[in-house]
Amino acid sequence: MDIVKENTSPLEATLKIKLTEDDYREQVSKELKNAQKKMQMPGFRPGKVPMGLVNKMYGKSVLVEEVNKILADALYNYIKEEKINVLGNPLPDEGAAADIDWETQKEFEFQYHIGLAPEIDLELTDEIEVDYHKIKVAEDSIDKYVEEARKRHGNMVNPGTAEAEDVLYGEFAELDDKGEPKEDGLTNKTNVFIRFIKDEAIKNQLIGAKPGSVIDMDIMKAVESETEAASMVGLKKEELQDHSPVFRFIVESISRVEPAELNEDLYKKIAPDKDIKTEEDLRNFVREQIEQQYQSDVDKHFRNVVSEKLNELTKLPLPESFLKKWLVENNKEELTEEKVNEEFEKAADTFRWQLLENHLIKKYEIEVKPEEVNSELEYFIKAQLAQYGQTDLPQEILDKYVKELGSKQEEVKKVYDHLFDKKLMELFKEKLTLNEIQMELDDYVKMVNDKYNPGQTESDSESEKETTKE
Repeated sequence: MDIVKENTSPLEATLKIKLTEDDYREQVSKELKNAQKKMQMPGFRPGKVPMGLVNKMYGKSVLVEEVNKILADALYNYIKEEKINVLGNPLPDEGAAADIDWETQKEFEFQYHIGLAPEIDLELTDEIEVDYHKIKVAEDSIDKYVEEARKRHGNMVNPGTAEAEDVLYGEFAELDDKGEPKEDGLTNKTNVFIRFIKDEAIKNQLIGAKPGSVIDMDIMKAVESETEAASMVGLKKEELQDHSPVFRFIVESISRVEPAELNEDLYKKIAPDKDIKTEEDLRNFVREQIEQQYQSDVDKHFRNVVSEKLNELTKLPLPESFLKKWLVENNKEELTEEKVNEEFEKAADTFRWQLLENHLIKKYEIEVKPEEVNSELEYFIKAQLAQYGQTDLPQEILDKYVKELGSKQEEVKKVYDHLFDKKLMELFKEKLTLNEIQMELDDYVKMVNDKYNPGQTESDSESEKETTKE
């Protein structure tokens, strides 16, 4: 076997692999003998078919298969031993392969095109400046967080008169054209959340209701969708057409969450690991929590800012011709040559950033250890369980959950990726000069939308803002 690398451009090369009969004879012979042992043919005992017939029937396919195995191993080993930093994977020269005569040839020559990664000389220093945004937490956001926490840990009471945030329990009864309950008409007992009623007139009737109050309503006007209306009266959406939309609702009881008092007992429930004594302490804790939620999303943007800056500084050259072919070959069902040419610049920046990331991970010896993954899984599990009030689980139970979640490769990969990203963010914040910019949430969301989604509508922007808040 002979392998020769020929550079066709600074970042592209061709690998020529020559095989003689000595390189594949033994493997082909072995596979044909295995085929002979399993072969059955009329007139011959099982496994005793003459090798000439075996070779006639299977010789070509076995030769092709074994040669391809040898080529794959040869390519991988050569690239590894020569320490060639390739992009993508080698692409076979289909034209040269098509000229091979598998019936008569004994020696073969194959060609593979490869793309070479550029040399990278990048060091993170404080001479590199990047913008870093910090979101100002509005006082009303803290008010809302505290109020929701008070309700979450509050007590359920049954007042005599309904208010806007209350839940009514009662029975719906279908009405006829005269406004009277239908004989054998549909009835259904359920809860009605006043705050979810969209029609203001109906909502005003429910506010102030008492046990025994009677409210007639058009359920199609009362809520946002047919699905909600059907659920309210115990129907499936497609069954609505068989019933009148007007129902009578008789209130049986009223439920209200009475917010918990602001005291140390509540503070302990909200933040069991913190020593919170006063309302001011609580508000400072909440401010930190909201800032962390915001900064998690802000750091995603910061990562983009850094990648754009470093891509701009390094301007890494790429084997464009090879990469375009490679993208088409590996995405034949989704990408055409024309589409790749149109969108290559975006893909090129992604390739460049992946190269820079790998360089930085190696240069600054960033690694994620298994114990760090387990710690992150445990943190995630604790956070999930805390939402259901489970905050004091024994360690052996937590270990069991961690082991179970850690057996799922997809989940573990997500954690590895998250921790690598987190460590890269810490590296950028440590090494680069950050131009800290304080912004209100609304202004920040608008800035990001204008940058990445210039055609986005106002309603889309509001949706993103809510996602950021959550």
